[in-house]
Amino acid sequence: MSGQVAIPHSQRLCTALAVLDEMLEITAQSLVRTEVAEHYQVIRELGRGKYGHVVLVTHRQRGTPMALKLLPKAHTKLHTFLYEYCVALSLATHPAIIGMFGIAIESSQHYGFLYEPALHRDLISIIKPRVSDGIPEAAAKQCAKQLVSALEFIHSRGLVYRDVKPENVLLFDPECRRIKLTDFGLTRPKGTRLKLVAGVIPYTAPELSNTTSAQGLPIDASLDAWAFGVMLFCLLTGYFPWEQSLPADPFFEDFMLWQESGLDEDLPRHWRRLTAEATRMLRSLLVLDPAQRSPVSGALHYVNSLSSNFCQIPHRCQFPLGTDSPADTKTPGYRSTLAADSPIGATSPCPRVDPLQAPVLHQALIQQWKPIPTPQLPHPAYDKGKSHCCAEHIPLEQFLCTTATALLQK
Repeated sequence: MSGQVAIPHSQRLCTALAVLDEMLEITAQSLVRTEVAEHYQVIRELGRGKYGHVVLVTHRQRGTPMALKLLPKAHTKLHTFLYEYCVALSLATHPAIIGMFGIAIESSQHYGFLYEPALHRDLISIIKPRVSDGIPEAAAKQCAKQLVSALEFIHSRGLVYRDVKPENVLLFDPECRRIKLTDFGLTRPKGTRLKLVAGVIPYTAPELSNTTSAQGLPIDASLDAWAFGVMLFCLLTGYFPWEQSLPADPFFEDFMLWQESGLDEDLPRHWRRLTAEATRMLRSLLVLDPAQRSPVSGALHYVNSLSSNFCQIPHRCQFPLGTDSPADTKTPGYRSTLAADSPIGATSPCPRVDPLQAPVLHQALIQQWKPIPTPQLPHPAYDKGKSHCCAEHIPLEQFLCTTATALLQK
């Protein structure tokens, strides 16, 4: 033994919550009170949802591109805003969690904070209707490996993410090799009692779908494991395994029968296109009893079984979401494909830009960045307000690199 004293989990949790409370208090006292237009040039809207919207901005002096999340003060409690910001800031050190600039602002109409922009849309954007089945299994494994790491990091901080879905996974390269988790408004400490206040969705764990307790259900990491399993099923097949995690849903009823019997003949028909490895992994993540459910790390054995061409994904993830039911079922869902339209590594390296040239790049960006219409994406669980995506025909990263190259060659 090294002489170190093990700290009980409950004590670590209390310490983490105390640190978070302290962050909330400090941030409330240090909010930057300013109007957005004073320091930032708004380029275009990235997304709009029920609680606010996200815009792409550049710093007026430095030309730095950033994503700015704005929440209207008229409908947002200060504590709610500070909580989401501080949770995101406390988790931002992880490589698979969105990076923060550490700037929270208050304008006359909004609360807001700045974070790194995702230049290749979100994970749900790789799904396309009526073409194929999910994304390549190699790409799904690559996403899974990074998400397991991010979720384990969140859980190690005594928190439950509670919002695992493709819309909250941002892409940072066209091949989906680098992804990041975002949106921590629903994240809560383990043990928080939660009551179902909205309708049951495919990601809702059955213990929460069926809760009748007036005091609510104390949450833990098993909720994230369930949602993670549902999301992986979506990536591998292109549609949801069921509409609701309730016995009244015939597809969920079929799943429960197979989950309890374990017999091959009971495997639901729309699960049979999965590999044996994927099926075993999903069955462990989607155990009906939360006490017996595999943690998210249970997916690692499946991930690590990938062949040696793990990083050689000959596809680009650049597709709008759509909806369609599988030909042999009525399950609400979306179909997808990946198009092999350009080789990996075909883009030119981005040169290092002299800070003195940033204002020139900034002006070029303002003049040439072309907003595109928001695509109509009718998936029932898709909230386009939470979709974080940039122009699909000219990624900002590519535009800046091209502009910088031209300037440096003059």
